[in-house]
Amino acid sequence: MANPIKKWFFELIEDAIGSKAMKQFKKEEEEDKKKLESNSNQKQN
Repeated sequence: MANPIKKWFFELIEDAIGSKAMKQFKKEEEEDKKKLESNSNQKQN
C-alpha cells in the first residue's frame, strides 16, 4: 500500500475491529484478486 492515507485508514479500521479480523479481510482480498487474475488470464488465452 503505497498510499499513506489508505495505509492510515486500514490501520484505523484494524485498531477498531482487531488485527485478527483485518488479517482475514486481507487474506480474502488477496484470494479474490488471484481469482480475478486467473479468470482474466483464461479469457485472454
